[in-house]
Amino acid sequence: MSLARVNFIGCGKLGKVIASLLWINNAALINGIVNTSLESSEKVIKLIGQGSAYNKIAELPAGDIYFITTCDDAIQSVCMELASTLPQGAIVIHCSGTLSSDILNVVKQYSCYVASIHPIKSFANTQDSIDSFTGTYCALEGEGNAIDVIKPLFEKIGGNVFHIDKHNKKLYHIAGVIGNNYLVTLHYYALQAYLAAGIDKTTAKNILAMLMTDTLKNTKKLDNEKLLTGPIQRGDIETIKTHMSFLNNQLMIKSIYSTLGLATLPITNHLEKKKEELSEALMTELPLIG
Repeated sequence: MSLARVNFIGCGKLGKVIASLLWINNAALINGIVNTSLESSEKVIKLIGQGSAYNKIAELPAGDIYFITTCDDAIQSVCMELASTLPQGAIVIHCSGTLSSDILNVVKQYSCYVASIHPIKSFANTQDSIDSFTGTYCALEGEGNAIDVIKPLFEKIGGNVFHIDKHNKKLYHIAGVIGNNYLVTLHYYALQAYLAAGIDKTTAKNILAMLMTDTLKNTKKLDNEKLLTGPIQRGDIETIKTHMSFLNNQLMIKSIYSTLGLATLPITNHLEKKKEELSEALMTELPLIG
């Protein structure tokens, strides 16, 4: 059975990882790459080790699968430009976490099929992402004909594919933003607090890595209420009041401390009688951050 011919449009960090994995695992043939510049496309081809670089979408050779791995805002316009160039029966797929496959529906009038697959992974470093992709959860939705092709393709490169209702994608993506992106934000502000306390940066980062790694490991074993530690879990109202008062010169950290503290209260069912006092303590002289 011959391998599928695959084209990529907007082949950034995510696209480079998927294209590389498809080629490395002998899962598909990389036909062509179109980026914002020919030079950029040529760099991607050099990294992957297969395929050709093109200036325009219209120049792409005929393919079986077309990945649109641009930013979300460009997906629809790229798809509209691509539509009239597609061979009959081609699959068009995007990798947005928040948009459904419906945004690609224009290609259906050309007898093509649509799907969306979203690998739940940070793609900050291309080579690290390639090396650690195995086991990555990938949310898939779309037409049956496309799913029947894309699911085994991603399983072959190590993906753990599951189906998502397209109507739930926005909420699904919000969960990922909170769990991934905002973890970085929390790390940043915790680091700023350690640095302000006079801890050197290397030590502070090591402390945070230990704390956050231990907590994340425990999320696999324990429910949230059993995971929680610290002054809110213990009901230490005076400690919280002291923290809030002390943070008057660190208004952003104070706002984060308060907001996340209030958001933590629903987890502390064992402190039902203290929740009102805890809430009041967490709103002590709360600043307005504009």
